[in-house]
Amino acid sequence: MKPRLLFIYLHPSPFVLDDLAVLEAHYEVRPFHFDVRRVRTPGGMLRMLRAQRAWLRRELPEAALVLGWFVDYHMVLPVRMARRRKIPVAVVLGGFDSRCLPELNDGVFCSRWRAPLARYVYRNASLLLPVAASLMEMPATPWTGNRLQGVRAWVPGLRTPFQVVPTGYDPEQWPPGPAERPPVVRTVAFVGSERVLRCKGIDLLLAAATHLPEVQFEVVGVTAEMQRIIRERYAPSPNVRLREPVPRAELPAIYGETSVYAQLSRAEGLPNALCEAMLCGCIPVGSPVFGIPEAIGDAGFIVERPEVGAVVDALRRALQCDARWRTRARTRILQLYPKDRRIHELIAALESLRQSQNG
Repeated sequence: MKPRLLFIYLHPSPFVLDDLAVLEAHYEVRPFHFDVRRVRTPGGMLRMLRAQRAWLRRELPEAALVLGWFVDYHMVLPVRMARRRKIPVAVVLGGFDSRCLPELNDGVFCSRWRAPLARYVYRNASLLLPVAASLMEMPATPWTGNRLQGVRAWVPGLRTPFQVVPTGYDPEQWPPGPAERPPVVRTVAFVGSERVLRCKGIDLLLAAATHLPEVQFEVVGVTAEMQRIIRERYAPSPNVRLREPVPRAELPAIYGETSVYAQLSRAEGLPNALCEAMLCGCIPVGSPVFGIPEAIGDAGFIVERPEVGAVVDALRRALQCDARWRTRARTRILQLYPKDRRIHELIAALESLRQSQNG
């Protein structure tokens, strides 16, 4: 009989669903969706917490492990109740849970009420599983207001063990695409607010586009309302196209028509879109934030300062690269982040945790 694992998540994102599929091959998985759409009022939050507590009371007695995606309010009860029963809890760190950018009000540690809850989870979980080492500790950069970031900057004296387990990617799902491509720069992100727009550095990309009129720029994932706001507040140049969100299945073809992929985030984890675009042969240009420089390495260009001139210079250099750079970008992701690595390291970490508890 498979050991029972309780799996708790906020959003049914592709990387969360990928983990769920992997775990179901090794465990009797009992998932709990802490639906953020239902917690936007105090009453909604209270009802969700009551439902989670009832679920934990029912499921914990037969559970061997608890695994959660992201450190936030949804993991407080699981950690507290599992500790009482001496059941180990592992938590995956994705990015939002490792930072605070006050000027953008972005990151769990920017919230007066969520920060202490996150610190409780960090200090009382059994194991942390960041998708990039920089989520634990990241040097100050101009992109983050010259502030240290990462969990250790916000949780002094943290002793909880951690193991870096990157997300993984299936190369068959993200084919290499053609070698020769038109001069197109793209970025993909769900942009439903101006905060997200600035977090993803799209304001800098829009400004850079005015200096490269011969290049087509496209931002994929902008809601209709945000498109209106962008046109009013940012007056994008004629070579910029704003596109509403598309199904994930359409992204490989979009990446295959992209010469340069821009990931100019001020806040990020290990960005899935960047890694997927690189697998499809896009030459990456990105900021030195969290997992971005680790993914790009020597296969693209890092913009050291959040300045339009620096962005334009990096984009020009990337657009001049030959097809060998496309192969280099794909090869880097194949080597660093294969899906098999995620599967092997995630299961090994959980089994080690379970056995140490039993021992």
